[in-house]
Amino acid sequence: MSKAQVVMADVFGKYYDALDGAVQAQVLQFIMKMQRDPDANGLNLKPPKGGRDKRVRTARINDNFRAVLMHYADRIYYLVAVLPHDDAYTLASHIIFDINKVTGGVELINLASVEGTLGGQPAKAPAEQTEPSVFAEVSGADFDRLGVHPSVVPALREIRSVDAILGFVEHLPKLARDVILCLADGMTVEQVWEQVSSVAATSDTIDPEDYEAANERPATKESFVITGDVAEFKQIMSEPLSAWRIFLHPAQRALAERKTPNKGSVRVTGGPGTGKTVVALHRVKALAERMPPGQAILLTTYTTTLAELLRSLLEDLGGAQLAAKVDVRNIDKVSYGIAKDIFGTKTPKPLGDDEIRKRWEEVADEQQSHRWDARFLEAEWKQVVLAQDVRSRDEYFAASRAGRGRRLNRPERAQVWGLIEAFEHRLDAAGEVGVTQLAAQAARIASGWNDETRPYRHIVVDEAQDLHAAHWKLLRALVPDGEDDLFIVGDAHQRIYGNQTPLSAHGINVRGGRSKRLTLNYRTTRQILATSLSLLGDAKFDDLDDSTEDLAGYRSVLGGARPELVEHPSTAAELAGLITRIEGWLGEGLKEDEIVVTARTNKLVKAAVEALNGAGIKAVQVMSRQTPEIGSGVHVMTMHRIKGLEYRAVAIIGVGADHVPQPGAMTPVSEDRLQHERDLQRERSLLFVAATRAREQLAITWAGKRSPFLEGGH
Repeated sequence: MSKAQVVMADVFGKYYDALDGAVQAQVLQFIMKMQRDPDANGLNLKPPKGGRDKRVRTARINDNFRAVLMHYADRIYYLVAVLPHDDAYTLASHIIFDINKVTGGVELINLASVEGTLGGQPAKAPAEQTEPSVFAEVSGADFDRLGVHPSVVPALREIRSVDAILGFVEHLPKLARDVILCLADGMTVEQVWEQVSSVAATSDTIDPEDYEAANERPATKESFVITGDVAEFKQIMSEPLSAWRIFLHPAQRALAERKTPNKGSVRVTGGPGTGKTVVALHRVKALAERMPPGQAILLTTYTTTLAELLRSLLEDLGGAQLAAKVDVRNIDKVSYGIAKDIFGTKTPKPLGDDEIRKRWEEVADEQQSHRWDARFLEAEWKQVVLAQDVRSRDEYFAASRAGRGRRLNRPERAQVWGLIEAFEHRLDAAGEVGVTQLAAQAARIASGWNDETRPYRHIVVDEAQDLHAAHWKLLRALVPDGEDDLFIVGDAHQRIYGNQTPLSAHGINVRGGRSKRLTLNYRTTRQILATSLSLLGDAKFDDLDDSTEDLAGYRSVLGGARPELVEHPSTAAELAGLITRIEGWLGEGLKEDEIVVTARTNKLVKAAVEALNGAGIKAVQVMSRQTPEIGSGVHVMTMHRIKGLEYRAVAIIGVGADHVPQPGAMTPVSEDRLQHERDLQRERSLLFVAATRAREQLAITWAGKRSPFLEGGH
């Protein structure tokens, strides 16, 4: 007897997580029974009364809990939920399964949620009741052609405002969600077909009853996971959603897989959670599949931690065969590799920003006049000298200082150059080099190579907003100028390292049809998103080039709880409130490692770890480049370390005026007004990044006076 297939809907994890450990163990036994003996009477399969789909069943887990599933041809079980007895029957009576006519993938539709969303809307004034449906001009045939299930269309006809759409589409299959949002944005039916539905369409002949064939199509794998055995199921349920779902949303597939028209690079921007990294990974896969033998791809980003995450996700996406074609390294390691090839054992030791800051403080303290602040000198060195590869006093005198807020006359330039020269000589004598300085040296070396000696055919850059001008000079020199040379994803709203330079200044053309902005957030609820956006205030952000960009149209289809913003009279009271909050989240069924506590400083991070452990809540401080083991406890880390991660619940502590913005990270206005404003924006972005790591729950707390960032303005 062959084993049965168990296919898990993406919503199943939410229901599974809410169960206590004893019931979860019984669920695993139930799955083993289904796989081993699908004809067993003990499964107790029963149809619900009045069910919308005659193939939907409930099955016994124990006396109090039943599974909701669709049973197909004795050999395939689609698991939807495990719920208390009565709730299971209610859910089972309202769900339907179908094979989409466009994608050929399996779809699950909860008609109670679809219809209940509109039923729960506030009563409308008489004038609003006469407004036409938002989709009055879209025919039933059009919806059918675009891939929207007919059962959804009657409810769509009742939508009379754009605001009502977001809550509605939250409950729909992914293609229908994309189609409806695009139509609501003003796209025509033909435009939606060309840009969304046709991209997601399968080339197979679709049999509406062949679920075994449907299981193999990409559209099914976006919303279902086919488990092999119970061990695999346990692994899937113990990992965060992002670790095993790396499938593209249909609207993103064309962006990841298309060829760039003519020569030139591609830029993709968008707020947190819009899938930029997933698009970048699939772009790598698409390029690798059509790349001739003997050529290579570089996938790079700013930090080592993110590079390691990209490598892991790439292996999940394409296995060892894909990973072998791709060089995954953070940009500092790229620079070091080039320098080491040239200098060998004489390659200096790279110093990170913290070490470089200490060296500059030493130089500033040794000045006889104490005229120049260490932060000003470091910024002048990075933003003028290294950015323009200035190597002599005369070149520095002629260098542009655009963007620097403090004017320097010729004698002042001479003084500053003398300090920069002394600083670099000190590093040379110690056998050391700053990582940004090393990038400038590597770019100088690589710029002398020709197209035949450049090491990469394609380069894909993630978190592009954090790269320095020297990094962009280096990347431009590492790949020939040609078709599909650079694919760049980033978001200036998440710039937390202070580097800013237009791509066009380095020979990277991303204008015209080579740019795309993603606006749909797949991670964060609307409530969390609204709070996060308020943290940005009225600050202006660039588009990674010479224009500005905002987050207009940035939205989420997910609904949830309102974030908590709570003031405490003291730090001790704030930590006591943190303990209560974490206990509450754990009591709601969240696992310890689905919760993170983050703060601006290491001192606050350590205080939170001590408080939680002292209260009997297991907590672990997550350091740079560290990946904590599953089950190690609540994660606690700095705001810089949380970049690139996501959690079901995020608690941000210490968001008071004394800590955010962090005084030590701010250039005094008297030293450089423009640099002070950039520092302020970077601190604002850091808080924004921390808040957008939350999927379901967000709490922001402080002791004493709140941060000015919580006021929604400067």
